[in-house]
Amino acid sequence: MILKNIAWSAWALIPVAALAYHFGPGQRSYLEDRAGDLLSQARTLDNQAEAAQDSAYQAHLAALAARKSSLDLPSPESTAAAKAAADAEDTAYTSAATAWAAAADKLREAQEMLTTAGSEKAQTVRVARNRALVRAGNIAEGVGDLELMLDTLTDAGQGTTPLADQAREEAATGYYYGARLLRASGKPTSEWREVSGWSRQNFRYLAEKSGDSANPDPQSAERQKNLELVLNLEQTASEDLQAKPLPKYSPRGGADGLRDGKNPGKTKRPPRRKSDARGAGGTGEIEGGW
Repeated sequence: MILKNIAWSAWALIPVAALAYHFGPGQRSYLEDRAGDLLSQARTLDNQAEAAQDSAYQAHLAALAARKSSLDLPSPESTAAAKAAADAEDTAYTSAATAWAAAADKLREAQEMLTTAGSEKAQTVRVARNRALVRAGNIAEGVGDLELMLDTLTDAGQGTTPLADQAREEAATGYYYGARLLRASGKPTSEWREVSGWSRQNFRYLAEKSGDSANPDPQSAERQKNLELVLNLEQTASEDLQAKPLPKYSPRGGADGLRDGKNPGKTKRPPRRKSDARGAGGTGEIEGGW
């Protein structure tokens, strides 16, 4: 009789255990599976955006060549060809921006799902989403969220982790794109130099951090080259800048708001290194153009 009562008690507890699993580990497992599906969709969208960006960059190079030909050998034909190339470039960049925005939206869904599940993967997806936002032309929004993320990581004592480095590199890249676009659009030197300064300081920090050990980070050379690209931007004459192509993954616009509080964060500067009084303390190499 005692065994029978124990058996009935155990049977009665099964629904309770099932509910506990459903609202505990089961719910998390469901959310992570759902996030996995969203990430798979995001990867497809990301591949489509990559292809669209490549087409846009080729159209950009063709437009630069057509414009140069029109200036070197002016004629009705060369002028018409330059205009057609510029129109094709505009169309291609619009398509690329739309594709990156779609990828960013899907990554946002996955990030929210992973955050609800309490998964550490949410932060990595957050970096990827902001990268897509920057490439879509929402530079201020993308780097602004990366700055907030860096603040959170720093407050938690994780400001020098690989995740923080990845977020910082994406922010530095976004600032570089923004400074390049601001300068090309004729903004005052004080404005675009402030933004390029944020990029330069962060790339310097990353380059020195990854190359100051007996076993330097494989990304050290890439980060050093990115730093040099920022310095070149600051030192190149305006007339020479107009003839140089944009970086491959740079949007055509979207630098507005970089200096008016739309990119929050306690500071745009990296942490100080003990041996560096300047305070300069994966995206990989900035491809194509500069």
